[in-house]
Amino acid sequence: MMAHTFTIAVVSEELSSILKRVEAAITGSGGEFQGDTSEGAFRGSSALGFIQGEYRAIDGNGLRITIVDKPFIVPYGLIESEIRKYFV
Repeated sequence: MMAHTFTIAVVSEELSSILKRVEAAITGSGGEFQGDTSEGAFRGSSALGFIQGEYRAIDGNGLRITIVDKPFIVPYGLIESEIRKYFV
């Protein structure tokens, strides 16, 4: 399975605040999150199985997120769309 990478600009608030909110949402629903404002990894569940990814800070105001594993039936676009909701 190929990985899917996309970038999110972080301009509305501090990256550390956003990551704390994302961590709480992922761990609150039974997932795993580890990392800091430089890089990290996450694993969460969907209705169809687990989704696993990594992130890395870029340019001081953005994140490069890579989905490294997902259920075959779930499209990358749907996962990306759901992740982007955390950063609005």
